[in-house]
Amino acid sequence: MKNQIGLQTAYWNGTIPELDIFQIIDLTKKANMDIIELKAGDFVSFTSEKRRELRKYIEDAGLHITINGTGLRPERDVSSSDPVSHEAGVKHLCHMLDLSAEMGAKLFSGIPYGLWNTRPDGENIAEIKKIRTENAIRGLRRVARHAEKTGVTLCLEIVNRFEQYTANTAEEGITMCEAIDSDACKLLLDTFHMNIEEDYIPDAIRTTHEKGYLGYIHLGESNRRIPTGKKKSNIDWNAISKTIDEIGFEGPLVMEPFVLHQSSSAKSISLWRKMKEADDIEGLVNDAATGVKYLKNL
Repeated sequence: MKNQIGLQTAYWNGTIPELDIFQIIDLTKKANMDIIELKAGDFVSFTSEKRRELRKYIEDAGLHITINGTGLRPERDVSSSDPVSHEAGVKHLCHMLDLSAEMGAKLFSGIPYGLWNTRPDGENIAEIKKIRTENAIRGLRRVARHAEKTGVTLCLEIVNRFEQYTANTAEEGITMCEAIDSDACKLLLDTFHMNIEEDYIPDAIRTTHEKGYLGYIHLGESNRRIPTGKKKSNIDWNAISKTIDEIGFEGPLVMEPFVLHQSSSAKSISLWRKMKEADDIEGLVNDAATGVKYLKNL
């Protein structure tokens, strides 16, 4: 694949010793990445001066930036029927778009249409989903207009049924994008989530691209490891690569692996076993570099 390949900073969360964001940038570059995907927590608390320093450090390393993590909470949720929470969610997402532009990112992704790791708050699931979706679309229309002004594309990440319920398939995501009706609103598709929800991953990618809503793609094995081609896989990487080539998709492909069971995100992503030694930082680098080489050679 000729696309730029990236790696999310959450991959390094939980190492021993703990790494700061600048060390993570160095290791990401060492692994031969084209892109570093920042989590919101990597920079939101920084001063403007510190964010400028971080952006320059990344650019000097020759890396491009994508940003993942919308940070909605019950008190700021665009899918909420509570007007205060809904409005706070819109304001927060617009702020995140401003920060993304400040960091030089062209793509800002996550779950802006509702809360992550949540379940319907009642028994009438269809009605709850309908109301939540309508609320989200109403708010995201305003957020998307702001995205147009910032030059940053808002990408709705489509996740599996165990993490959200509003949009679990590319088809549901496309329907949301059509209702939002903005060139600055697209989808982030993820092979891990698609492996659970889609009938056939290449078809989901193709359809989303043909509809004009494919922002970029997250790559990961069905167990969230880095795809390296060294073992048999549940995911048909050759078919995915062929589809990306056939449709002429030139956007980023970002790996989002989770392999450290003691990371702060392990519980939230349901990682209950050791998949990599926390002190094997060189091994983490080698795995990531192997993944880049494998994907680029597909």
